[in-house]
Amino acid sequence: MDVLNRRDFLKGSLKAGTAVLGMAIIADMGSNTLFKGTGIVEAAGPIPEYEIYACKYGGPITRKVAIALWNSGWDMDGQINYYVWAIKAANGETIVVDTGASPALAAARKIADYENPVDVLARLDVNADTVTKVVLTHMHWDHSGNIEAYLQAFPKAKIYVQKRELEFCVKNPLCQRKPVAILFDYPANKMVGDLAGSDRLVIVDGDTTLVPGVDLFLAPGHTLGLQVLRVNTAKGPAVVGSDCAHLFRGYQEDTGSAFIMDMPAWIQSFDKVKSKAAIELIFPGHDVLMANNYPAVAEGVTRLV
Repeated sequence: MDVLNRRDFLKGSLKAGTAVLGMAIIADMGSNTLFKGTGIVEAAGPIPEYEIYACKYGGPITRKVAIALWNSGWDMDGQINYYVWAIKAANGETIVVDTGASPALAAARKIADYENPVDVLARLDVNADTVTKVVLTHMHWDHSGNIEAYLQAFPKAKIYVQKRELEFCVKNPLCQRKPVAILFDYPANKMVGDLAGSDRLVIVDGDTTLVPGVDLFLAPGHTLGLQVLRVNTAKGPAVVGSDCAHLFRGYQEDTGSAFIMDMPAWIQSFDKVKSKAAIELIFPGHDVLMANNYPAVAEGVTRLV
């Protein structure tokens, strides 16, 4: 198990795009080797550029707008989709963001037009040979529930999750209380926790550079340990923001979804995320516009940037 550790992000110093936010510690528990490095690393040479793809695995489904926009619009219906994302390098190597929901839970929760995310990703030539990293933005059922299929489909991939997210979802009994448990897939999350001690799991504690041109930022609020990705693209920095906001409107109207576990933390995270890229390059978790307003490259797959 690898552990990435650094100071609390609120104490980190910020510079435009290349901030150094404290010290990261990577501990390989298998070899008992300790490596130290900076949290956000400034690239020594040209920063690689990546493409970002939204891969729709379910939806659209209709529900009240207020669920996606913090209790505003209980009298209005709106639509959402369910996504995972792919971040592709020029050489084809791919970072996959989130696993999506398992087939069983998607059926139980009546997700319209569900497809296994592994099959959707395959249309983008994302496969066992190209995926070396899977980032779990958080451990809600629709973002980490398909972990079993991913472990089989991407046998070379390491799974990256924030320490506080993993500890709450796997170790804290509060996560199994009814108001909280409904948002999680505990057997799937336990499967992630059971990877501890293997070379498949990387536990991240705060902000860190994943690879040159891709940074992870802790952004708690929606869950206790949500993380987002800042990605260098041909259009500049872009953010895969997952459920920090459900809709593009959230970033435009300064509001999140109705599912926020820690509102003060979310407000700080929201401001943090908005500082990382132009607002049109911050991509939310569930907006149907990611499927409808961007170029389609395959069925269910659109290129965001």
